[in-house]
Amino acid sequence: MKLSTKSRYGLRVLLQIALDAESQHVVTGRELAEKQEISEPYLEQIMIPLKSAGLVTTVRGCRGGYSLKKAPPDINVLELIELFEGELNLVHCADGKHPCARLKTCATSRIWEELSAAFREKAKSITLARIMMMAKESQQPEFII
Repeated sequence: MKLSTKSRYGLRVLLQIALDAESQHVVTGRELAEKQEISEPYLEQIMIPLKSAGLVTTVRGCRGGYSLKKAPPDINVLELIELFEGELNLVHCADGKHPCARLKTCATSRIWEELSAAFREKAKSITLARIMMMAKESQQPEFII
């Protein structure tokens, strides 16, 4: 399983907006694109779902840009992944939407359900606030948000 670039870049963008907000700075789309080395058109493809999901908001005006609509402790990685990837389940037979004829007798289905649940629980426990703290604690000069 691999996450799309939209999920990975989406998390980086949220982190950038959150860190810039701490210094009272509303970050523009151009700044986000430059800081994250993402083209502006692709950034907009990421921002549209983030805005629709109520994670970010647009600040209008000459000093406008993007800011978080939800507080960093209220944004988790599961929410972001499912925004771009859909509901997180490792296999179709364990998602409840694609019933398998063998589901009741298949010993492995419970393993997939358990792994999916563990992954979802872990992703839900990781908040943007925690990622911000990790970024601040990193003293590596090559660390890039």
